[in-house]
Amino acid sequence: MTFKKTCIVVLLIGVIIGAGVRSFAQTTNVRVAFNGFGGIAPIYLGQDAGIFKKQGLNLEMIFIPGGSLSLQALIGKSLEILMTGGPPVVNAYLQGAKIKIIGGAVNLLPYTFIATAAIRNPEQLKGKKIGISRFGSNTDYVVRLALNQFALAANDVQVIQVGGSQARLVAMKSGAIQATVLSPEETAVAQKMGYGVLLDFIEKGIEFPHVNVVVRDDYLESQPQTARSFMRAYVESVRYYKTHRDEAVKKIIFFEQTSRPANGRSDL
Repeated sequence: MTFKKTCIVVLLIGVIIGAGVRSFAQTTNVRVAFNGFGGIAPIYLGQDAGIFKKQGLNLEMIFIPGGSLSLQALIGKSLEILMTGGPPVVNAYLQGAKIKIIGGAVNLLPYTFIATAAIRNPEQLKGKKIGISRFGSNTDYVVRLALNQFALAANDVQVIQVGGSQARLVAMKSGAIQATVLSPEETAVAQKMGYGVLLDFIEKGIEFPHVNVVVRDDYLESQPQTARSFMRAYVESVRYYKTHRDEAVKKIIFFEQTSRPANGRSDL
């Protein structure tokens, strides 16, 4: 090999190695919103373990109460990925939103229907106010499903928008509402406050798209590799979550004990 050819080969190797190093070092910022902590703990644990970083992703986790509100942010391109329930996604899609579900995180209905101590049976719900996050959200759907189970019509009660689970608990305490639906962790808090469970959907084991990974069509077309990397990292994070029990329990306890920031954001 001549000296000139040797120089060219060396230069090409240098370019390839340099490009590889730059590619490896480059990270993509991804804004991921969620409405509650169902299916989210593995992501935070995966962040701590460097799993998303290994896939070249730097996640900004943003809490937005209510699936309908968070979908507006996704459609308005304030987010790249949204973890939310099935009903608001279907409603938005039917109204023309160009969005897709690319993964499922929680496929059971993890809610309980709770009410104040004065309400001991469904019949006593008549004329009472029931709080949900927003119309068209998971909580809206679950409340209507509960009313059906109770053999009550929608006009037998007043369903009002209150906000996230913490806001609904505050509304319960103030007397602004008399019932709502909560996750298992939040239900434990509600029971300590003296509220009772009228219906436990968890015991029924109802299949339901509770938490889904949702993206816009245009993002999926322009950033297919980022979407794949996120799903790859999420699956690995779930595996890590299930095989590192002590760390997972600590993360769950952290979520239960830490109140959400006033601005609704939680950046890692």
